[in-house]
Amino acid sequence: MHSPSSDFRRSELFKPAIIVPTIIMLFFSLFNLTAPQDPARIASSFELGIVNQDIGPSLPLASTQAIKGISKSLPFRLTLIDDRESAKEALSRGDVGAILIFPENFTQLAFSDKNLTIEIINSQHLTISETQMAAQLPSTIQMVLSTFVSNLRLAKSNNKAPNSGLLITADIETLYSAKSLASTPSPFVMSFTSWLASMVGSILLFLGTKQMPFLNRAYLRTIGPIMIMGFASLVLALVVSLTTLQWEAFLMIWLSVWLVCVCLSWFFLGVFEIIGLSALLIILPAVQYQSVLSGSMMPISAAPEWLEYIGNAVPFDSIGAAYRAVIFGSDASLPYTWLLGSALIGLFLSWGSAILKGRMKRRR
Repeated sequence: MHSPSSDFRRSELFKPAIIVPTIIMLFFSLFNLTAPQDPARIASSFELGIVNQDIGPSLPLASTQAIKGISKSLPFRLTLIDDRESAKEALSRGDVGAILIFPENFTQLAFSDKNLTIEIINSQHLTISETQMAAQLPSTIQMVLSTFVSNLRLAKSNNKAPNSGLLITADIETLYSAKSLASTPSPFVMSFTSWLASMVGSILLFLGTKQMPFLNRAYLRTIGPIMIMGFASLVLALVVSLTTLQWEAFLMIWLSVWLVCVCLSWFFLGVFEIIGLSALLIILPAVQYQSVLSGSMMPISAAPEWLEYIGNAVPFDSIGAAYRAVIFGSDASLPYTWLLGSALIGLFLSWGSAILKGRMKRRR
């Protein structure tokens, strides 16, 4: 008499069902966490082209002082360009990420009581990081120059030399600090791999046990995810701990990802048992949209309205928040009610279907 495990080992999908979730955890985490983005390096690599058309009438030019203030206030690199057309050509080539143009009457208006208008030219054909920084540049430049001009006018009214320094300095306290560059993207990596590995592993386990006796396949679909996801989440925990240098969080990373993956796998397998692989029409988008729904890459409120509605209806972001809490030590926990509820639904569908189909077969 063959056991359910021996029957499953003879299936062509046995090895993929065992190995593929671990491969997903390993390669996705390895490639994402060994090359994390450094916001400081990204900002310092941004090139701001400046065209200064200011002609005075007084010296030193207010625009020249403003440029010095910008170089001290912002982390960007500055490049002076002779004229507007040359600057647009440089932007088109990607030599600069945006262009700031001072008008001819900048100094004259800076010492008057009138408003000034500067020109900013950006483009969306550059890299994503350059495009995003260029889009945020107008509000930042306006605040910096407004402060500069206000300081300039105040100094003039008091017959004093303008103060080129900042009027206000900030004492900065960071509540939860990333211990390495890899710490910041690791919650997203943990979230996405949890969903992706659970989905793919469930598909392979579902197909690999489909021809088995009803109760045997229900048994394997219950026991299989515990073992498969246990090893896969162990590999993920090792990669995350190694790249973030946070070995003290290793156990919590492993256990939290393991629990989430097992619950998701049980739910997916139960749904597949009732609906079949057509359930992927709903499951696949839910997995692929985890970059938004998990709340790891951006807040749910920043998502498109229809995704925000889904994210508010089902707390996908609670898993991402719990993973962030594991990495950064913040206050959040896994949505145990939702996870256990999903797991129980999946187990009920798997075992209920197996028992019902078994009885119907015996009656025939």
